[in-house]
This record gives sequence, structure tokens and C-alpha cells, in this order.
Amino acid sequence: MRERPAERSEAAQLSRRATVSPFDGVLELQRSAGNASVAAMLSRQAAPAAEAVALPTAEELTTRIANCIGVWETNRGGDAPNPRESSLDTVAGIKASMATIEQATMPYALDALRRHTSLRKLAEPELTKEEIDAAILRVQAVPTLLTAVKAASDAGTSADDFIKAQQASITATGLTDEHVKTMFSAVTLKSTVDAKHDELSKTKTPKAAAEEIPEGDRMGLGVGSLTSYIRDPKKWGENRAAWQRLAVDLMPGNVGARVNAVATSSGGTALAGPVVRARVDAQLAKTPQPSEEELVKAVGTANNANETGYGANIWATYQRLYP
Repeated sequence: MRERPAERSEAAQLSRRATVSPFDGVLELQRSAGNASVAAMLSRQAAPAAEAVALPTAEELTTRIANCIGVWETNRGGDAPNPRESSLDTVAGIKASMATIEQATMPYALDALRRHTSLRKLAEPELTKEEIDAAILRVQAVPTLLTAVKAASDAGTSADDFIKAQQASITATGLTDEHVKTMFSAVTLKSTVDAKHDELSKTKTPKAAAEEIPEGDRMGLGVGSLTSYIRDPKKWGENRAAWQRLAVDLMPGNVGARVNAVATSSGGTALAGPVVRARVDAQLAKTPQPSEEELVKAVGTANNANETGYGANIWATYQRLYP
């Protein structure tokens, strides 16, 4: 026989009262008082929000995010990074990035070395702040030179006339006159890449478009790299990064080689640790503090803001590796 409310033992009622939340207690009080309308209103209200889930430590977040960036950059779909240089050929004849887990470009590496004395000490001999500052001036001068070359080429100015008129701009980069002539040729190739991109359709693939470019006009770029540039013209920025790397490699004192040695040390993780940690700390210092997803996306995006959806891809990798 079902027990009537009045027949419940006092101990049972006390036990039940001890387990209800304050919210449920108010609801029960209204029901017991016969206040149906108030009880119904309270029932429709959402329960108090659960407490925010605590984030992993800054150290753990740094390790996880650096690993995810490395996986996305060098071993997509894998469980661990595979440090290597960028796979794309460039007109400068050198890869755009170094063999690190985040495929560090020269500007990225120099910025990390400028900020962290501990990284400069890893070089042999130790990189000085003066050397880093001089290298930064070179990489900053490269985009200026490239822009000037593009404008001159579009205006019909010859490479030789440009070189005569723009020696100061060339000297600032540390590059040679022959390099500038290569830049002029690259303007023509970039126009071809853009035109081939516009021709893409269901029947013409990027690879087919790349193969249409005469061998003599490819400037040493393989079909695979041309295919990537035609599919996504934004990737042509690899050539700018390659020129910047070459500009530093041409500095006296083997500055470029010493920067590369630091960047690729510790299995290619040396730069990522302090750089990612600084970005994690900046996110954790925000008020209100971001969620784990927001933090990972923000730190990820900071590594490559030019790639559409980069932060979301780092978050997807993070969820896969750290469910």
C-alpha cells in the first residue's frame, strides 16, 4: 500500500530536507503552502548556473597548445609534431620557415629572440641584442622593397633602372642587385599564378593549371608548389618570408645560421615554449577570464592570423588530442 504523505516518518522527512538545494527548498515551500501559481513559475525558471570549469595550468595549456600548433603545421592528423621546413618552393631559392614545430619564419624567430634573453644565450656564440636589432631592420626592409618592385614593374620600369634609382632600399635589406632582378621576374610569375587561379573550374584543377605554365617561366618552382599557390594565392606570402630569411642569412657573423640553430634546438621546440607561454599568460590575465575554447583559439590565431580559420583548426586539434 502506498504511503500517504502524513504517514512518512519524521526521520525520512528530515533526511529529505537535508539533501534539497536552496532553490528546491523554496519551490517545495510554495507547493506545501498551496501556492500553485508561484510554484509553477519557479519550476519554469532555470536552476542556478553551474560553476565554471577550472582551466588547466598555464604550463599545461602552453604544452598542449604548442603541441597542437606543431601538429597542425607539420603533421596534420597525427598525434605529435614532425618539425620540418615549409614544403613550398620559393623564388628566393630558400624555404620560408625553419624546421621547428610551428614552422617559424625569420620575423617570428627574431621577435622571440628579442623578447627572451634566455633564447639568445642558446646561440654559439650568444646572439647579441645589437645583432637581433640589425636583423629585424633587414626583415622590415624586405616588404618595402618588394612593394616598390611591384609598383615599378607595373609602371613599366625596368629592373636595371630601378636598381640605379633605389640603391638605398636595396642596401637596407642586404640583398643584391641580382636578387632584385629575380623579384622583378617574380612579379610576372605572380600575375600568371593569379590568372590561373581565376581560370579554375570544375574541369580545370589547380594542378592542371600549374602544368600549363611553361617550364622556363616557373622560376624553379615545382608543380606541387605552383599548384598550392594557384589554389590559394595568399600562400605567395611564403616568398616574402623566404626573402626575409635570406636577408638575415647574408648578414656577417653567421647571424642567420645562429638564429636557425636556436630555433631548431630541443627538437624544434625552443621558440614555441616562451612565445606560446607569453600568449597564454596574456589570455589568463583578462577579465573576465576566457573559456578554454576561447583561450586556445586566441593563442592559436596569434601564431598565424593570415590563415583563415587557423584558431578553429588549433581548437579542433586540441579537442582531438586532449578530449
